[in-house]
Amino acid sequence: MGKIAQEAHIPAFLDRQVFRDAKIIAAVDENGRMLNLVRSKYPEIRCYSSVDEMFEREDLDFIDICTPPGTHAHMIEEGLKRGVHIICEKPFVLGAFDAERLYPSIAGYQKVFMPVHQYKYSPLWKAFKEEASRGTSGKNFIQFNVFRTEADRGIASLNKGWRTDPELSGGGILSDTGVHYLYLSLWMLGEVRSITARAFSISHTEYSVEDTALVVLESEYGVAQISLTWGADRRHNSACLVNSRSSLVYNGSELIRNFLSQSERIPVPDASDKKNYISLYVSLVRDFLGQVNSGLKDNCRLDEAYKSIKLLDSCYRAAVTNRTITF
Repeated sequence: MGKIAQEAHIPAFLDRQVFRDAKIIAAVDENGRMLNLVRSKYPEIRCYSSVDEMFEREDLDFIDICTPPGTHAHMIEEGLKRGVHIICEKPFVLGAFDAERLYPSIAGYQKVFMPVHQYKYSPLWKAFKEEASRGTSGKNFIQFNVFRTEADRGIASLNKGWRTDPELSGGGILSDTGVHYLYLSLWMLGEVRSITARAFSISHTEYSVEDTALVVLESEYGVAQISLTWGADRRHNSACLVNSRSSLVYNGSELIRNFLSQSERIPVPDASDKKNYISLYVSLVRDFLGQVNSGLKDNCRLDEAYKSIKLLDSCYRAAVTNRTITF
């Protein structure tokens, strides 16, 4: 019940577009001080110190996993065992071993599994997807740039900063933030054919994980370059998409589309501003509830989550071996 749960997931379920259809009625955290904070902010939520106790006392339809990635596999297995629908934060498991181990069980499960790939609901990235998919432009080059000053500490006074603990996070900025851009690249450019990646510690040498990473993906419909750092002087996002016919340039505050020598300025939310996150989570939860209510299970999101973990694993292998991984 850390920062992402309290500042994004719970507010999404309290949104007027969701509240009548689903509610968070219980929460689990091993940290008693964190539970006290949850009780003070959300007194209607019943709090427990263990998953077993919560399942014994509550009649649940779904669980929403917001724990560090190193605990996701166990939590997913608990959800499968209890027969509930599952929402799970990214990356959905720590690495390729757990992804391969759990994929068959989740794929054959009769309830909904929804990985939290909320960036796909952003107006900004939808515009990139639309431009990449126009069909007459040939292949695309996409560049994503993500600058941060440090690893997000979460609720710093109440936790140990798990993002820099490889046992819990699986890696540094590549695992924590890069996975978003791996699934976006899959979505926009199709299947990946090769990966080249490098990982560095350029600023936060006290971290046990990389604070900077560069990734190049050669894909079915183009090339993506992902540049990530926790060593910047400020928080900032930028991106561009170019092809032989058009281009999109995002500078952090506005999106400019160039086509046939004409430019169009498109206002979009700041991709680095977490205040805009809740609307993305609301859209994701509504999508999740739509699947639950229809009874029509769709494994395409599981497939995307599985592929993103395999790509993430390949990024680290490419970085360690200093070679390009081909598929």
